[in-house]
Amino acid sequence: MISQPFSPPPRWLPLRLLLGGLIAGGLMWFTRHQELPPALTTRLGELGVRCGNSLIVLLVALLLALSLGLAVGMLARKNGPLVEKTVALLGRALACLPVAALAWGFVGIWTGMHGRPVETLLPALLPEVDTPWQTALARTLWEFLAPVLLLAVPLTGEVIHCVITDARATVDLDFALRARGVPAGARLWRHHLAQLLPLLRVRMQALCLVAPVWLIVIEDVLHFMGWGGWMAGALRTGDVEGIASGFFSGGMMMALLCALVGILGGTWKTTRGVLRSLSWQPWPLWALGLMTLPSLSAASWVVLWIAVLVVSGAGWHRAWNEIESTLPVDAARVHGAPEGMIWRKHIAPVQLRMLAAWFCGVSAQTLLWIALACALRPALVHELGGPLAAWCRPLAVATMQDAAATLADPSAVLRAGGGIALAALCLIQVSRIVQPRPH
Repeated sequence: MISQPFSPPPRWLPLRLLLGGLIAGGLMWFTRHQELPPALTTRLGELGVRCGNSLIVLLVALLLALSLGLAVGMLARKNGPLVEKTVALLGRALACLPVAALAWGFVGIWTGMHGRPVETLLPALLPEVDTPWQTALARTLWEFLAPVLLLAVPLTGEVIHCVITDARATVDLDFALRARGVPAGARLWRHHLAQLLPLLRVRMQALCLVAPVWLIVIEDVLHFMGWGGWMAGALRTGDVEGIASGFFSGGMMMALLCALVGILGGTWKTTRGVLRSLSWQPWPLWALGLMTLPSLSAASWVVLWIAVLVVSGAGWHRAWNEIESTLPVDAARVHGAPEGMIWRKHIAPVQLRMLAAWFCGVSAQTLLWIALACALRPALVHELGGPLAAWCRPLAVATMQDAAATLADPSAVLRAGGGIALAALCLIQVSRIVQPRPH
């Protein structure tokens, strides 16, 4: 979900995420309670074990996505512009897949239609004998690999898109290196990758803020005993204590992930300013928690929309500053052009294009977050209207009957997910086409 302009991260990002999670959890807590209940210590111990499980899933999924995305993106760049554009489009399509449709489609096809095991849902039936350690290890690996593989699908799409898109921002040294006799493999994997690493590190840190939120739906569908399953239960029941604890523990996980991503190396200019600092926080996660409060139930979608605006605001502001610096405004003033004509001829057309691109990009992101919110809280579907409600209703599996029907025939979920993904992809493509770029 970072197929839009982004801003570099602020200094001390892991510490900021840790403090942000603590503040968000504290504010959420004091909306209902003033003191800690006696049973909280036991619950926090359980949450610690769950965070460890989810952290393993996140690390492996991010590493898998980074490896596959780098390999596919660099090979696409090696095979020419046409292949590069096609692969980038496929990456964006993967990134637009709603995680709820992906998870329920996997369960419906793998378990419901083919009867294959998923250890947290349908354990493998083995003979009644002593289980050897090899079998126990295989079952444990498959228990963790199922959420890893599901989470890696949209993450890989994001990384593929980032590798190909950010490659255009690097200095093209191909001709100079070829003149020096540097082999093609060294040009691609050494010199070009060295320029790409700082940009890729920023993108991976942005994914570290999004991947845990996607994991909530995946763990909820697979009944995986992790942090995401905890948050799904707390969000669905409106458990303020559970949500507050999830905010704090989620901030810790995101801080650790962003610190680990920093080992990719490379230098990138850090940013200052309140807007850019605020944009590097998990606002969609906090919005999902705020939507459970009764006082905000009537404005649930407004809360989610504001969260998307805050996350993307700094990126669009940075993109406009880069474009504005290339406009021939000073040259027009030197030639004596009045300010009104300068605005009409040079500034207004670019601003209108930026506004249209911003509207399409924000609409695509909001659509995907609405689908995720409906999967976690099926009651929110009733607040939607028109085709959006019809798209999101199959993703809102609220009862055992809905789950049984989805397992028996996942086509409705897949059609709904495909429609949402296609709509989001079209909006993102229109945003990319309309958005002006600095010359």
